[in-house]
Amino acid sequence: MTAQRIYIVGSNDPAHPVRLVKATVRQQALTHVAQTLFTVRVATQDDLVKALSDGVKVENARDADQLEITT
Repeated sequence: MTAQRIYIVGSNDPAHPVRLVKATVRQQALTHVAQTLFTVRVATQDDLVKALSDGVKVENARDADQLEITT
């Protein structure tokens, strides 16, 4: 059995209190909290048109733990 740790998950927004989550890895703890705060789905064409016209920029996601290799 894999050992679990208690992770403290906080927000950059002081309005959201920290959460203590027992999980095997930190990504599991973060996912647990994120699922209670956010929804994620593929954007429809209508979603894109509205968001872009409202000035929302498209962001590129990348793993925070992944290091960029420079040549």
